[in-house]
Amino acid sequence: MKNEYKYDAFGNLDADFYVEKAYELRRAYYAQAIKKVTSHVKAFFTGLTVARPFKSASQH
Repeated sequence: MKNEYKYDAFGNLDADFYVEKAYELRRAYYAQAIKKVTSHVKAFFTGLTVARPFKSASQH
């Protein structure tokens, strides 16, 4: 059975590599989530309509 784990020079599992990989995946996930939330917020505010237009101040 062949495994595809990454080992360091001493034959130990390369924990630093996998920790950095996890950080990379987390950054990608958060970036995608922030883009999605931003697009939903923009869609919410562009979808709002004013019920009645603002009237200019009447001149007396």
